[in-house]
Amino acid sequence: MRIEAEQGFLLHSTPYRDTSLLVDLYTANHGRVRCVAKGFRKPNKQGINRSIFPYTEHHFSWQGRGELKTLTKAEVLQAPVFLKQACLFTGLYINELFYRLLQEQDIHQYLYQQYHQFMATLRADKPSEIQLRQLEITLLEELGYGLVLDCEAQTGAPLDPTKYYQYIPEQGLLQSINQRHASPGSYPGDDLVNIACGEFSRGTAQRTAKQLLRSVIDFYLGGRQLHSRELYRQHLLSQSLV
Repeated sequence: MRIEAEQGFLLHSTPYRDTSLLVDLYTANHGRVRCVAKGFRKPNKQGINRSIFPYTEHHFSWQGRGELKTLTKAEVLQAPVFLKQACLFTGLYINELFYRLLQEQDIHQYLYQQYHQFMATLRADKPSEIQLRQLEITLLEELGYGLVLDCEAQTGAPLDPTKYYQYIPEQGLLQSINQRHASPGSYPGDDLVNIACGEFSRGTAQRTAKQLLRSVIDFYLGGRQLHSRELYRQHLLSQSLV
């Protein structure tokens, strides 16, 4: 099978043998695709370096019938950018998250559109934490892990904004045993209602969304650690020592 000029982004790459790369691409119409990019670590016969840039849309061409395709061409569609500071760590995180959770050749065209838009905000150095949370929510929804935040799991009753709830992945929300104050793993009902309505700026909804999504994402990662989180932690530690 041969695919020509498919729109996509680079999620992950690693050196392969002396001159090649193993690359995971996120594409509009074929989902995540793994390829060997033969000779991409050295100039071609014309002396031209063949590079693939993260956070930058390309036209990719590949061939092959097995799980590992052979990348034949990578054409940059926009000028490459080199992200800095918060944008860099956010880009590393999103790409690693997509790489870890997306199944190969599982097509999600709406998710690709949202990823594409988020990359545009990174390239413009204008990402917001709310946009990041929205992309995480969309990823979970497209994978079939969507958050159910508008009712209790056992009774189906609407949430009480004055109560605290725990979120159990693949079940939903249950009232916390301790209702006197927030405890680890419990979330205020009013924040959950606001998150369900997309109102992240109200109250402490943004902070609650971050905590909730981290917990749910960790569950679906199945114990696999994200290296991008550790890099960010080390960065913050080094900044505190300056």
